[in-house]
Amino acid sequence: MTAFLGDRSLLAPMLSPGAWADLKEHRPRPVLSCGETAIVKTSQLGTQFFAHKVLCEPGHKGETKEHLRVKAAVVEAAAALGWTARAEVRAPDGSWIADVLVEKAGRQVAFEVQISSQDAERYRERQARYERDDIECFWLTARASTEHLPGVPLLRVDPRADELAVSVRSRASAEVPLARFLHAVLEGPLRWSPTPPATVTGTIRWGMHICDACETRSIVWDVDPCRMISCDRCAWWASGAELAPGAAPSTAAARLQATEPLAIWRDRLPGVPSTFGCPRCAAEIAPTELWWLYRHRASDSCASRTVVLDVTPAESHWCAPRKGLYGTHDVVEHLAGRKNSRRRFTPEEVGDLGGLRRDAAQLYALRAREAQAAAEKREREEVFRRQRAEQLRLFEAAQPVASPEQFGLPPLTSPKPTTPHERTAAIEAYVTAHPGLDTDDVRRLFPRFTATCGCHNCAEILATYRDDERRILFRPKSRGSVVPSRR
Repeated sequence: MTAFLGDRSLLAPMLSPGAWADLKEHRPRPVLSCGETAIVKTSQLGTQFFAHKVLCEPGHKGETKEHLRVKAAVVEAAAALGWTARAEVRAPDGSWIADVLVEKAGRQVAFEVQISSQDAERYRERQARYERDDIECFWLTARASTEHLPGVPLLRVDPRADELAVSVRSRASAEVPLARFLHAVLEGPLRWSPTPPATVTGTIRWGMHICDACETRSIVWDVDPCRMISCDRCAWWASGAELAPGAAPSTAAARLQATEPLAIWRDRLPGVPSTFGCPRCAAEIAPTELWWLYRHRASDSCASRTVVLDVTPAESHWCAPRKGLYGTHDVVEHLAGRKNSRRRFTPEEVGDLGGLRRDAAQLYALRAREAQAAAEKREREEVFRRQRAEQLRLFEAAQPVASPEQFGLPPLTSPKPTTPHERTAAIEAYVTAHPGLDTDDVRRLFPRFTATCGCHNCAEILATYRDDERRILFRPKSRGSVVPSRR
């Protein structure tokens, strides 16, 4: 992007097409910062740039046309906003080389264009170098997604698109023109805050629960997570280290004139919500029954008690006045003018004690109705299953069977079986009375059922037959056979 002609510095993207054409014919040629002669070129994407005539060192590779295009777009947009833009700026100690460094009124902002692959640790390491020198740094990358790299202000850009735009990932639903993003960073309120001033508070959320067994009201609470770090510049907040898990909101409950007893706090494993017990009947209150408390549902009017903690700096994050930007997705949605759909409720968004009792009663009534409806459904399904099984048995018992005389076999002495139990007993009696019969012939004389009998007597009878005999005589009929309709 940068070359020198005498004492004059040349920034390739800022030269007009006419001046660029004249520079190609100018002698002597411009010189690069490394001292080598520069060749004036235009890439396939239309970007003006300088190239080495002779490589200054073995293995020195030039920048790709995609990389040059994004850098040129940043330089042009920053210059249009009245900022002094320079490319390939090296730190005084050589610790970093900014692709583009813009300056205005004492503020320095670096833009790094990363087209090639780079691991997360390398991103954080290079970002820390800029923060050490009090330089804001923003990254424009061609990687597929930027959502899983916290601690670095990273947005995706497609360098081959017709119009350069920033997004969260490839094929994202929301995109913002690159010029709009640069305007928001340089002239607007959008900032990246490495360690902004913050207010740190600890919160114990609590609510009312009604026991399913004895209908006793008790107070349950949640202290994981309960330490909140909020930025003093914007609406961003995050959870920090937790308080003691057994801490109970007794003073907060007293201030709100809550006369209900506290639930019995049992225990909590790492990463698992606390478990409670009813103070009257000691019945366990499963964490799944307290989903409204653990998910921080503001509609459930959970009260909170604030605990004073030491002030510590907030985490690095995107920062905009009166906005809660919790990641690159929210940044793009904010720049696109969309409402933040991932807004988090703060502990201050709580209700009164009457709301707690009312919501607890509503939740208890809802669970009771759901349990009754589930029981009725199971009962209806069981009745239908029994009716269906009986219809199938009657249908199969009514099927015609072969006559013993048709196959030259002894006549049957027992009536036609109508159940799987009767069929097993009839086969046993017939085989005992006429030993030596072929199992295939015996099978033709008795109706087949889709079910088997599992009583003790039938099990003892089956144990007296070989495996192949049990398979031929007592194997249930396939369910693919014709069965009666529901009518």
